[in-house]
Amino acid sequence: MKKLATCLVLASVAVASCGYLTDQRVIRSFPEMERVARATVPDDRMRARPQRIGEVEFQNVHREGDRVYFEVGGNGVDPYGYVWSPGRVPVDDSNPAVASTFRHMQGPWYRWSDSY
Repeated sequence: MKKLATCLVLASVAVASCGYLTDQRVIRSFPEMERVARATVPDDRMRARPQRIGEVEFQNVHREGDRVYFEVGGNGVDPYGYVWSPGRVPVDDSNPAVASTFRHMQGPWYRWSDSY
């Protein structure tokens, strides 16, 4: 019984740290992600596909105005990932049918999610 309890505790710690570990991989990838962000133009079909940038696999990378979105998951339904917004703090100013959330990470980088 003691082994089972230990395994459950270790599994809980591993699951809880997954978000932290993903954020650390993303932070280490910021320089490469910024190079991609600066080169991304609106309607860039080459970026709208799964691709690995730095240590992270992204489903989609696209520009909307002065922001570049790096989608990690959601497959178009409630997408989430990271946003590069060097000019200003991003706000939920897009489609009124979508609730966007932005949480600052560092510099021009934000964690982002949409809820339809």
